[in-house]
Amino acid sequence: MTTTTALPGLALFEVPPVTDNAGAGYAVLLDNAVRAESLGYETYWVAEGRFSNIGLPSALTLLAVLSERTDRLRLGTAVIPLAFDHPQRLAETAAVVNTLSGDRLELGVGKGNGGGFSAAAYDAFGLDENRREELYAEALARLRGAFGVQRVVEGKTFGFYPPAENLPQRLWQATSKVDTARSIGRAGDALQLHRFASGGPTGTVQKTLVDAYSSELQSDRSPRIGVSRSVLPAESKADAVRLFTEHLERDPGATPWITRGSSPSEILRDFYILHGSPEEIAAELVEDAAVSESTDYLFSVPLALDDKHYRESLAVIAGEIYPTLSTVRPNALPRNLLSTSPIPVG
Repeated sequence: MTTTTALPGLALFEVPPVTDNAGAGYAVLLDNAVRAESLGYETYWVAEGRFSNIGLPSALTLLAVLSERTDRLRLGTAVIPLAFDHPQRLAETAAVVNTLSGDRLELGVGKGNGGGFSAAAYDAFGLDENRREELYAEALARLRGAFGVQRVVEGKTFGFYPPAENLPQRLWQATSKVDTARSIGRAGDALQLHRFASGGPTGTVQKTLVDAYSSELQSDRSPRIGVSRSVLPAESKADAVRLFTEHLERDPGATPWITRGSSPSEILRDFYILHGSPEEIAAELVEDAAVSESTDYLFSVPLALDDKHYRESLAVIAGEIYPTLSTVRPNALPRNLLSTSPIPVG
């Protein structure tokens, strides 16, 4: 087990791909997470998806295994689409993982990516994707209440088990909508932002979400804002483009969301993938309006998860990029001071 001190707010975010060997793919995720802990990353976030190019339909199962291979790394879901789970069952499973990990779970939830990305999953579960908002609101309300459920049978009271500890206070909601950001603030939950936003520069667009969230957050609640950013550190911008080009050549299906005909440099630009020397990336992050307001940085690297340069990049992010950000974190607070006001359950 590692004893490396955590770097506050530093997080690794991985999106498991669909591969010919799922077991080998999951082993890579576990190895990367263990490496992240040894490098000082505070949190490991993993994406969940069904009937899509995301190859992990149960993030909590993977995190349960990871809880036994790490000792202080926080474990996050980014995110669980609530429409596809029974809220009571999800709460119980999350509580088991939280117990196994020693109260280290960060529970990120969402609606499932729009724009047709989640259409096959909604269809497979017999759900109407046009009801995404309604289904999410219903499931979220039931999830909140699930942690405090009690039933009396023949005079004996049965409560929620295992105890959720502080897990209900560590609920993260992902959104790209201003109205939802406001509701997240009102609820006192944490806000999670995507790696890319349409409609303008990502940081500028997401600053609107951050402001909406903050405007509704009660004064006794500490802001918790996680911003996801894709970075590709290299010796120079040209070298980063080369690395990305080689990645696409090795795996042409690695970016199914990209419009055909786009060049590697256009993809890096259009999808806000910061690339170049560590100094260049850090400078762009410091100028990012959403990053500057965040408490947590969810970094991803747009290469194969078992790529040698990918693993080397994790060390560069922790050792060269993060230190610049750590000096300009207005919302940063020690973890034991975050979310000190209890959120009622039941």
